[in-house]
Amino acid sequence: MFKSPLFRRVGIYLVLSTAAVTAVNQLEIEQQSVYQIYIPMFIGIYVISRWLDSRLNQASQQQQTNATHNKGSPSTTDRGFGQ
Repeated sequence: MFKSPLFRRVGIYLVLSTAAVTAVNQLEIEQQSVYQIYIPMFIGIYVISRWLDSRLNQASQQQQTNATHNKGSPSTTDRGFGQ
């Protein structure tokens, strides 16, 4: 997806936090008590974004490994004479 892990992490966090802030703003909560929602929400978003980033990283590494394995190692028929 993204080449740099930093950009991937920032992008995931940005999308999730923007959606969460928009949802909280739609609730029309008093400004004095909004910190009670924002602090746990941003901690949760950070945890979720790190988890999602690790899942995406595992998937991309697995795809790279499969692509390298399929290209790099010759099959038994490519070696000739059954070696």
